[in-house]
Amino acid sequence: MKTVTYERSGRTNTGAQAVRVEGMKHLRVLEQGETVLERDLTEDEVTRLRPLLEEAERQPAPAAVVPAAGGPRGMAVSLAFEDEETPRVRLEAHPGQKAKGAGAPYDELLSELDGLLTSELHERAPRHAHAVLPHELRNEE
Repeated sequence: MKTVTYERSGRTNTGAQAVRVEGMKHLRVLEQGETVLERDLTEDEVTRLRPLLEEAERQPAPAAVVPAAGGPRGMAVSLAFEDEETPRVRLEAHPGQKAKGAGAPYDELLSELDGLLTSELHERAPRHAHAVLPHELRNEE
């Protein structure tokens, strides 16, 4: 099983957050490219993720993905496999909403990985569990 990375970020990667599933055994959570948490996947997580990741791996890799960055109030999410030049999926999303539009099995996989990333970040620092974009900083303070 390949390593897969799900990332969400603002227009200029401000607040970039990612979760990396390594070989269906290990989980790594990153903020701004720095590892903030590492642990083994639970049996429940493996059961939920394995069929989605296996189906996604069987899909043909795109030759190129149109860069869809988040708008001024949105963010971009991407899903990439370790040995491929371009991400499999890159979509615009809005904070608090799930990214959709990539089709099966990607929409469900994006949802699972987003939920996993959010829950891990929430346990670490509840205030920062969701991406805070630059234009939202004034509201947060």
